[in-house]
Amino acid sequence: MIKKEKIKEIGFLLNKFQERNLDYARLPKCSFFLGAGCSKSSGILTSWEIIEKLRKLWYLNNFTNCMEFKISDFEINESSFKEIEDDFQVKYLEQETTLKKRVKNALTDFRKNPPVYLKMYLETAKDNEIIENIFNDLLYGFWFETYSENPRERQKLIEYLIDLKEPSGAYLLFSHLIANSKITNIFTTNFDDLLYDSLIRYTDIKPKVYSHNEVAQFINTYSSRPNIIKLHGDFLFENIKNTKPETSLLWSNMENKFQEALKSFDLIVVGYNGADDSIMNTLAKLKEIHYGLLWCGQNADSLNWRVTEFINNTPNSYFIEIKSFEFLVFELYNLFKTEINIPDFISNAEKKEKEIFDFISDFKSDLNEDLSLDISDKENINNTLEIVLDRNSFFKVAELSTDEQFQFIQKLRIDGISRTLKNIYSHISWENAQELYKELDENGFFQRKLKEASIQHASNALSNLKKIDFERTKAILDSIDNSVIQKKIEEASPEDLYSGINELKAISPLKIEKILTERNFLPTKIDFEKQDLRHITYTLKTVSRDQGIDLLISRSDDLLEKLNSEEIKEIVLFFDTISDLYYKECRTLFESLDSEKLRTKIEKQDLSLLSITIRVFNQINKELTKVIVSQLDNNQLVSRLNETNLLSLKSILFTLKDVDLKLAKKLFDLVSDEELYKKFNHAELLNIAESAEYLAKIDTYRIKRIIHRFNSQTLTAKINNENFSYQQFGNAMSKLIVFDFDNICKSARDANSDRLSDLISSTLNKTGEQVFLHFVPTYFKVDRELFSKIIQKASQEYIDNILKWSKIDLYTVNLPYLKRIFDNNNMKKESEFVSYIISNNQERFNKKIRKKWKKY
Repeated sequence: MIKKEKIKEIGFLLNKFQERNLDYARLPKCSFFLGAGCSKSSGILTSWEIIEKLRKLWYLNNFTNCMEFKISDFEINESSFKEIEDDFQVKYLEQETTLKKRVKNALTDFRKNPPVYLKMYLETAKDNEIIENIFNDLLYGFWFETYSENPRERQKLIEYLIDLKEPSGAYLLFSHLIANSKITNIFTTNFDDLLYDSLIRYTDIKPKVYSHNEVAQFINTYSSRPNIIKLHGDFLFENIKNTKPETSLLWSNMENKFQEALKSFDLIVVGYNGADDSIMNTLAKLKEIHYGLLWCGQNADSLNWRVTEFINNTPNSYFIEIKSFEFLVFELYNLFKTEINIPDFISNAEKKEKEIFDFISDFKSDLNEDLSLDISDKENINNTLEIVLDRNSFFKVAELSTDEQFQFIQKLRIDGISRTLKNIYSHISWENAQELYKELDENGFFQRKLKEASIQHASNALSNLKKIDFERTKAILDSIDNSVIQKKIEEASPEDLYSGINELKAISPLKIEKILTERNFLPTKIDFEKQDLRHITYTLKTVSRDQGIDLLISRSDDLLEKLNSEEIKEIVLFFDTISDLYYKECRTLFESLDSEKLRTKIEKQDLSLLSITIRVFNQINKELTKVIVSQLDNNQLVSRLNETNLLSLKSILFTLKDVDLKLAKKLFDLVSDEELYKKFNHAELLNIAESAEYLAKIDTYRIKRIIHRFNSQTLTAKINNENFSYQQFGNAMSKLIVFDFDNICKSARDANSDRLSDLISSTLNKTGEQVFLHFVPTYFKVDRELFSKIIQKASQEYIDNILKWSKIDLYTVNLPYLKRIFDNNNMKKESEFVSYIISNNQERFNKKIRKKWKKY
């Protein structure tokens, strides 16, 4: 059984899912692992259903005239199959008896060399229990192998099982979470393309799919473009893994990428039973990295034995009870529903329709002008193409009259009204949206609609409407009787209330604060035994400040008991969330915590959480934090610093620097130069640059020494193998040339400038004028040939926008570098314009030059 402390509510997962990555703030905290259970609602068989099909196909192929009982190669006539059911059961049970004997014979070896997480289980488990568990785990691979030894035949069966299956609603919602950067890495043992199909059809995102070991080495798990990583391959390849020998080990490249991802991402597992060795042993081997594991399932008691032991015996591993994959995805989607941009399917469809019709029209004209075709051929072609061209557009919503739009929108719920108006505002006409909003806002229309809605729908709707007309939205909210909102508050769950109150406060803070003040809230009614710290946090953020202070003071003993018993992460989250509102009370609580228990909890955490913990505690009470930090086991800290990657090392040491510079320097010194260089060498170029900049504030000379150890070929290889935007490359170079100008410049100049200029120039349209001009001197000094190519490949519109920027004179001192690049590219008009700006701002230019000389 799963230990009680290892079982968490879904709220724990939802909170985890909302966190950003500690090393890469632009990325989410969690990656996902999808098993076969996720595809069940899309019509794909589960593992046990596949086993049953394999048994029957094997029997029909080996013991009967199978065509009599088959509808097709892989489809069985179940009604006629009942005639041979008894003999079938005898035969397949005979096969499985041989498998069980093999398991029994291998038991002694298994007991001698078990995975680490199973050792405690094997000390008490009886032989029969172990045999039965292993036997059940092996059935899937055993029956695939028994069905056919030919990989091609197994591949064809899998292709049949997943062919023409359509993604369920859960995959559609899941794909929008991916498209909006809430998920970037999805590992799966599934062979189907349901997730890929959802992303391609219903979003603007095209994911990278990796299903072959040879290409897995090129996976970038830190890319913002999503990765779908098929650990057991794809039905398009014959080398898919589905038999016991094949699934016992992951391919080396796949395992390496799995390991890379788990260094920086926690893992949410859903729909997977945990029965194959390759995944479980890899997860266990990588558990030393201390990634967080959230294993989702419907019932803790029915978990696979391996999973139960794995969660019980490894740190930072928990079981989350969910009703289904669909329910989990809905809850995840619900967290970000206001942020998620659903593509404008109507506009996209209309655009595609226009492209098709334009192409057909051009094609028709070209054919009519083709002298090689006779008149009868042309008439036949024209008649065929006219049928296509006369078809109506897919949707005509944008063409509805104002009255028709008005009537349509009135029938919707308040959240539907707000989304419709917002989409019209964003994609069709902001004037039309404002006019419709104004016309609808008559005779208490919105007040009636809002009265019918729950607080989360009301707050979400008003948040959408404020983007169209803030003053009108505020007036609507202010006009609603306080008792109506008060009633919604009392009926709402803590989670809905938390988000709802924050959204409403952003529209009318005084009104909402008044409502909260009038709320009949009694601190004594809160049952601290039933509520975790998260729910207490929700309460403190959804009452008036005076009521919150009353709660924190009157129930301080209960709170202290709760805080002393909770995990360090929950304690940190509690203080971080409410300290801005209740600083004094948080400080008092923090100072009253059991310092020994707190220190012990802090010591057990990984470096990423340790860094956050110190930062949050430091904001509440710097002196006490310094005392706690000074009592930590330095040897243990150094051991972890040696094990961690460069970004985690930088993060913890830089945080420690603000608390105790001497301690930070001491710990930094205990990490050997060899170990430090190894960390730098394994990192990406931008991470090297950022870490060098931060760590130099602890020991500048040491960082210079480390950067000087890089040979230019190593750095050039990194530049050639990594992707950069204009800002990223400029940022990396500007930071690194401080430490070793000549070597860094050489590495950039030796890189593939055609590839690099293509990459960087493609990002210019997303680069603002200020950022572009800021990095001009860096690009010029590091590699003017590269900079010249970037400018050559930039659009004329972008260059014109830079030169027309109203604040360009603020960067006068950088413009001579830009002028020289323009001259180099024979861009006379642009060069003359830059000369004009410099001459008009000569005093500003001279002043900056004098300042530079003064420094020296």
